[in-house]
Amino acid sequence: MSSLLGSNVFVVIMAGGRGTRFWPRSRHENPKQFINIVGSESLLRTTVNRLNGLVAIDHILVVTTEDLVSQTQKNLPELPKGNILVEPEGRNTGPCLALALTILESRTPDGTMVVLSADHWIGDTAAFQKDIQTAVVHAETHQDMVVFGIHPTHPETGYGYIEAEKVTGLSRVKRFKEKPQLDQAIDYLKDPHQLWNAGMFVWTFKTLRAAFIEHAPRGLSLLDAWKNNGSDIGRLKALYSQIEAEPIDIQIVEKSKNVCVVVAQFLWSDVGSWQAASSFLKKDNEGNGSEGTVLFLNSRDTAVFGSDRLIAVAGVRDLIVVDSGNALLICHKDQAQSVKQIVEKLKQQGQTDLL
Repeated sequence: MSSLLGSNVFVVIMAGGRGTRFWPRSRHENPKQFINIVGSESLLRTTVNRLNGLVAIDHILVVTTEDLVSQTQKNLPELPKGNILVEPEGRNTGPCLALALTILESRTPDGTMVVLSADHWIGDTAAFQKDIQTAVVHAETHQDMVVFGIHPTHPETGYGYIEAEKVTGLSRVKRFKEKPQLDQAIDYLKDPHQLWNAGMFVWTFKTLRAAFIEHAPRGLSLLDAWKNNGSDIGRLKALYSQIEAEPIDIQIVEKSKNVCVVVAQFLWSDVGSWQAASSFLKKDNEGNGSEGTVLFLNSRDTAVFGSDRLIAVAGVRDLIVVDSGNALLICHKDQAQSVKQIVEKLKQQGQTDLL
């Protein structure tokens, strides 16, 4: 099958997260990336569909944990089984991508890696594919790391930011910035050089290896030794916990000098909470949005994620309601990020049947 990217380009999709902010729909055995939060298909399925024509299916790899392999296969039956890379445990994106690198280098030593998350929403597939092609050409030609920046649409405090030299196209990164306070995020919204960090990357294997060697050599050294000694899965489990658990951004990208940013032409969301998901619901004249069978009465700006049974909502505003089998979530929109704390409390109470 022909593809727009070359035969040496591989897409690595990170799909090992637990999506605790999407409880009670997202559960341990069926987390966020496998459920239909936006649209009629799972986020993982949509992520792979977005790559149609861009790269062949046997050049797509999904990194996940052992207990999510069967769900991955169920979502992506056409994906070769050898293209599901299994982490012994989730240790953030740094170790995840070091593992992917060591495995991919044995297939194509001079390859290029496109890194995506399994749970992002992107509004324009054609623009997305065009920007990926731009990033691949630049990464291969200049041996730069390439990140993706999104022009902010609101003062978001939950994202890291990128300050770019230019406001369109491909630009050098001036600096990375941590998640800001609200007043700073409001200022960023006024500055077209300030971009959301979308957490997507393109780099050659050689560029990524050199960055690991310079900034975080220990983990890669352990994985190289594992690969050179036969890639035994049991041995990987023993050494993986010794690798420092850090995001790839902090571990190497933000420390590197050869970083460029593609200022994205597409709309993007990491769909990070029920509040974010509610923005995709069709709204009535009072700002209420719903899925399932829902009746609103004298209510405003409320989002209800229902199922088959009727949910009637009366006299409320700014709420999120999520119905899911043996659990029901009701929270103020301002508390959408606190859902993760509910999951932690349930763990502490030993209520694993609800997780």
